[in-house]
Parts: sequence; C-alpha cells; structure tokens
Amino acid sequence: MKYFNLISLGCPKNRVDSEKILHVMFAAGFKYTEDQQKAQVLIINTCAFIQPAVEESISVILDSFQLNPTALLVVAGCLPLRYKQKLHESFPEVDMFITPEQIEGFAQSVKLSLLKKTERLNNRKESSSRLRYEYQICPDYERGNDCGSSDDSAEAVAQLAVKEKSSDIYEFNRALSTPGFAYLRISDGCDHECKFCAIPLIRGKLRSETIEDLAREATTLSGLGVKELVLVAQDLSSYGRDLGIKNGLVRLLERLDSTPGIEWIRLMYLYPSGVKSDLIDMIQGSQKILPYVDVPIQHISDRVLKSMGRPWNGEKIKDMIDFMRSRIPEIVIRTTVMVGYPTEEDSDFDELKRFISEFKLDHVGVFTYFQEEGSPSEKLGDPIQKKIKNARARAIRSIHSTFLKKRNKTRIGRIESSIVEGISEESDLLLEGRVWDQAPEVDGKLYITSGTADVGAIKRVLITGANGVDLFGEIQD
Repeated sequence: MKYFNLISLGCPKNRVDSEKILHVMFAAGFKYTEDQQKAQVLIINTCAFIQPAVEESISVILDSFQLNPTALLVVAGCLPLRYKQKLHESFPEVDMFITPEQIEGFAQSVKLSLLKKTERLNNRKESSSRLRYEYQICPDYERGNDCGSSDDSAEAVAQLAVKEKSSDIYEFNRALSTPGFAYLRISDGCDHECKFCAIPLIRGKLRSETIEDLAREATTLSGLGVKELVLVAQDLSSYGRDLGIKNGLVRLLERLDSTPGIEWIRLMYLYPSGVKSDLIDMIQGSQKILPYVDVPIQHISDRVLKSMGRPWNGEKIKDMIDFMRSRIPEIVIRTTVMVGYPTEEDSDFDELKRFISEFKLDHVGVFTYFQEEGSPSEKLGDPIQKKIKNARARAIRSIHSTFLKKRNKTRIGRIESSIVEGISEESDLLLEGRVWDQAPEVDGKLYITSGTADVGAIKRVLITGANGVDLFGEIQD
C-alpha cells in the first residue's frame, strides 16, 4: 500500500482542487496519511494570489522536503500556474509540478515517477540529484497522455494507468473534506481589470460551469449529506456571462434553491456592481439562500478606488449597503479592504476608518498591499513603508473588533440556527460548528457546550457566551 499526504493552502476555491486531488489519488489506489514521514507521495496544493501566499507555499515546500526527502514531492495549484518554467530551476527538490487542469489524469504519472524515483534511491545512483518528471508544462496534455521524457515507453505508462470510473460518490471527481458543507465553485478566472490583482494572470479569463452541471453536482453533494452549499468564484456576480446567460447568478440560484436536502446556500465573493435588485429579491424570497453576502469593496476613497481600477465610487458602495439593509434588515455583510495601496494618503485612510466605524459591517477582512509581479499596479512601486501599512491594518481591525465584540454580546440569550461540524479541535468534550452568519474558515466558530448532533445537522442553538469572533451555545432541539 502506497501512502500520500496532501497539504492545501490558500482560499476556499483551492479546496475544490484539493478535493479533486484526493479523489484521483484514492481512485489510483493510494491511501491517505496525516504522517508526512510515512507518505511515499507528498502533494502541496499551493496559493500564489499575493506575495505572502507565495512565501508560505515556498516555505511549506522546503519544509516538506526536509521532513521526508525520499518521498515524491508534487507541487500543484497556483504556484505552477503563475511561475511556470521558473520553478524548475528554483526548486530541484520538487519532482512534479501540476496545474489545476491537469489534476484529473495525473495519477498515472505519479505512479510512474514514484517507481523511477524508488529505483534510483534503491540503487543509490545519482543520490545527490532529484528525479525531474517534466509533466507540468506539457502544452498538448490530454487525459491519458502524459509528458514524460523520451525513454518513457507507452507500454509502461499504459500498465500504470488507472481507469477512473465515475461513481455516485465521485461523480464530480471530488472527495469531500469539509464537514456538513461543501464549496461549489461555479466559475474560475476573472475578466475584471483591478490593477492590484494578479488573478487574471494566474487563472485566466472567466470560465463558468453550466447550470445543469452545477445542479447535478449540488444534488450529488446533497446525497452525501451536505446541508450547506458555499458558492465561490473569483466573482460570483459575473457567473454565466461567458455562456451568454443573462442574470446568470440569479438563474443558477433559482435552480439550486430547489435542490432536495440542501438547507443553506451561502454567497461568497460578489463584485459590488453585481449586487442588484433581482439578486436581493432572490435572497429575500428564498428559504435556503442565507441573508449573508460577501462583497469585497477594497476601499471607500474615490481617489484610491479610481487608482485601483475599481469602476465605482465610495457613494455607490454606501448606497449599495443602504439598499441591501433597507430590503433585508437582517442581512449580514462581509467585506474585504486593502490598506497601503501606493496612492493611499493619510486622508484616504482616515476616510476608510470613518466608513468602517460608521457603517458597522458584520465581518471585515483586512489586507495590506503587496506589489504583485505582472499586475498593472506594479509600475506604481511600493512607496508606503511596511510598518505604516501594518499600523493601518491594525487600526481597521481594532475598530471592527470593538464593534464585533459588542455585536456578539447582544446575541447572548438568543436562539440561532447553526450547523454542527463535529468534535471541536479545542476539546473532545465539545462539539463545534457555525451560526448561520458565520462563513466557514473566516468568521469564527460556535463551540457547543451541551447537546448532541450528527455532523452536518442544522440545529437551534441557545447562545450562552461570546469571546471575540467565537460564540458558545447549547443545542435546544
């Protein structure tokens, strides 16, 4: 039995690719292990959205090699997409690089590479070098036709190939790794031209999945016990434009809303200009679509927004928030802001602070600007000192944290609809989950101190306490 270990880095959109990797490896006969030193294959699904993500990916790659230098080291995800051939020279420790579109058929190449590496290690030949299986940059890659070196016979590859037949569980080539919920990636890539962003360079243009495929995937996920669908994309509101579908996101939601077994549908990553009346009407009229929207605004200063290439101004953002709250008073709004953009002056930052303080958004993520190679803003340089950017980020977090603590304390004594995710990582005496307005991985947790429930169950929970972003409660059902 051959064992593999998978480390998934980056945003929830990456988790979908990680689940596809799990499926491919399981289908090929590999067994998963948490012990990196036990694994014959180490796979790292990387993120390269911003410089800290690149640095984290590099650190994990090097640490994994040091921990288990004899394992086949495979690097997947955005790092190979963004840097391509540069990685060959920079990382001789890595045996294979694979891009997301190559995941489906890479198991046979893993087996072949692992066989060759094992033979070389056993023979103790070329012990100071690493096997470099040049699979990742093959431009003519097709499933079942890898990019091995010229001495890789077709017969050898055929003998190691795995027939990856679909089943009900793996119909969409995913092995679920999330408790009670699943990310549903409705599109990939982005057509927007935000000057600070490298995503179009990494992921390319918008490519939407069809409504039929997504509806079938949702039904399959429901059959596996999934109760919450978390819709993700680079921009949900652009869904279907490349397919010629008008109001594509609303059309998709109309279809998903009727999926049996799905109780919650959560919307993440909406472009502000995509929040329109028909979408709000859809949320308001649905029993499943949560009144929760994630709308990254990046800034509120007109001058900074224009410099960022964002096609609206601060007043439109405020009007959007007021509009949503007027139509759905209980709506929960998450956003992301960026501080330290090259053109941000003290007055712009003061305006952002006032906005965060006055508009009291429910969840706020804060990033400092990083000069991204290849992005349009690269030419602006990086004139704001790191310590100033960090101080600005701390100030925004402090303002929001003060508000969030007060908000969470007001919830004590209320009964809230919550999803159970299993035994807590903090203590095996507790269950943990999330209240309806907490998105996975970003909005805190609910620690359940009394009651029992199955993983994925949605229960009524009495909120008994709060600590920062986290809540405590007792199951009432």
